[in-house]
Amino acid sequence: MLFKTLRSQLIVAVTLVVTTVVLVQLCIRAFVISPQIKSLANESLKFELLRLASEVNQELRALENLVYDNAVWDETYKAVSERNTAWFEKTYFLPLSYSTLGITGWYFFDAKSQLVAGDYKRVGTNAINIEKQIVQSGALVTPYLLTEELAKTHFAIIENAPVALVASPILPSNEEGESNGTAIIIQDINDAFIQRITPNLNGDILLHPLSTLSKTQLAASVKYGELGDQTSTVKLRESDTARLYILFTDTSDNPLFALSIKRPSSPENDSIFEGSLLAGVLFSVIALIVFYGFLNRKLIAPFYQLLRFVEHAQDEKDFSLRCELDGSNEVFQLSHRLNQLFKTIEEQQSNLSEKNAVLENLSRTDALTGLSNRRYFDEWMAQLSSTQKTTHSSISLLIIDIDHFKKFNDFYGHAKGDEALTLVAQCIKQSVHEATDKPFRYGGEEFAVVLQQTSLEEAKKVADNIRSHVEQRCYEHAKSPTSTFVTVSIGVACKEQGVNLDSQSLFQKADEALYNAKRLGRNVVSSISDTN
Repeated sequence: MLFKTLRSQLIVAVTLVVTTVVLVQLCIRAFVISPQIKSLANESLKFELLRLASEVNQELRALENLVYDNAVWDETYKAVSERNTAWFEKTYFLPLSYSTLGITGWYFFDAKSQLVAGDYKRVGTNAINIEKQIVQSGALVTPYLLTEELAKTHFAIIENAPVALVASPILPSNEEGESNGTAIIIQDINDAFIQRITPNLNGDILLHPLSTLSKTQLAASVKYGELGDQTSTVKLRESDTARLYILFTDTSDNPLFALSIKRPSSPENDSIFEGSLLAGVLFSVIALIVFYGFLNRKLIAPFYQLLRFVEHAQDEKDFSLRCELDGSNEVFQLSHRLNQLFKTIEEQQSNLSEKNAVLENLSRTDALTGLSNRRYFDEWMAQLSSTQKTTHSSISLLIIDIDHFKKFNDFYGHAKGDEALTLVAQCIKQSVHEATDKPFRYGGEEFAVVLQQTSLEEAKKVADNIRSHVEQRCYEHAKSPTSTFVTVSIGVACKEQGVNLDSQSLFQKADEALYNAKRLGRNVVSSISDTN
């Protein structure tokens, strides 16, 4: 028989072990570790693309709200019907408005796509060409295409430069009846726009005109429409480009321009075969001959530890763990690289979380007054209602309304109206305690203040302080039947101790109190206690 001697049998056994160990290690690397590393790296790329799309989307939503607020307004509807160009010149085409809002132009068309009034602030442009290019872009809203989302953004090239055309149908304030035209804000997509969406991050995002994009960059880009939200199923193209590209297209899906962000660093090498791998196996086999347990402890067990480590990270999306292995062989090197990769992903997730937190804060803040907005008010009241602690303390709600604000806006214009809103917001902030009280801009000229651990009598004092503070600012309001200055009416409602918080009931009572304050002649405080 062959292999009669113990040496030959041992050589055969060691050969089989070496062959088995090599095959096991190659399989683990090829079918488990390398795919999981690649999957984790792809997730990191998706996070970066979604972050960039979210920053652009946040700015465009603000512009859509702006054009909607101005298009769905009786005065605008009337001015378009009468083709009152002078009114548009006086109301919209003001240098201060452009510099404050950061936009490039305002255009107003009638229902037949004929220009009523328009103004464009980019130097060296032809007004007639701009009007034609806007019509050709497909951004105009016809009376037969109205949807629930009245404001919509289209991308186009105007005067050889990329722009966002933010359009809304022109309707009466009650949104009833047929649209008599389209209002359009033109926002240049340029370095100033990029700086506005990513302040203090110079060079983080770059703008690429279509003519500067190579075929490789175009093929690797992801369309903006595919990046709707954080749950988007983005399919990344295989590419070795140094940056990640988001492609913006027109209404016919023709590419216009791209924005890019630096591609995050990826693992240095995930090749299946490495020369050091075989050397490591050889030394491990020598250790196996001497002591099987040593081999098992130093090679086989660590590989399974790495496998469980990577599986846990992928399943739980937890990259804060570190694989602590002793030694200097390939297993340790692999664990070290995994630790470096996990550290990179964890840092990127942390950065993304911080930036998402900034975006979340922006989405909860009213841009004009700096107060929290209606969305955060609803979230805050829901949070208070779900906490049992609120049952044992008094919670008061103030609803504040600027008296005769529509007359103020009609007489002084929206710019002065914004000043009045900001003044009232300042008076509110100066009259409440930041630690326990939360002021909100509820909508339009209406504000709300939630006072924790505050009884009805204490809340009335706070409300009267706000009312008095506003009145003492002596901000002129010549059209007010109540006073020659801007004043506010305040409704106060209180949920007493021992009563469960019903946010809807509390708000309704505060609103009833506000109505009563107006009935009493305005510039007064009226209150209702919620003891049910």
